[in-house]
Amino acid sequence: MSKTYDHLFKLLLIGDSGVGKTCLLFRFAEDSFNNSFISTIGIDFKIRTIDLDGKKIKLQIW
Repeated sequence: MSKTYDHLFKLLLIGDSGVGKTCLLFRFAEDSFNNSFISTIGIDFKIRTIDLDGKKIKLQIW
């Protein structure tokens, strides 16, 4: 199986409860916003692939 990206970066969002980490994650990964989020229990992550200087960069955002 061949990779569909040139580089993989894993990013971790940390912060106090209720500050908007999940909102930031959804806004960046899916370009959506929902102002009625409940607190995340456990772990959630999204993936976004971007093009930068002709390279495909895969971002795993936790």
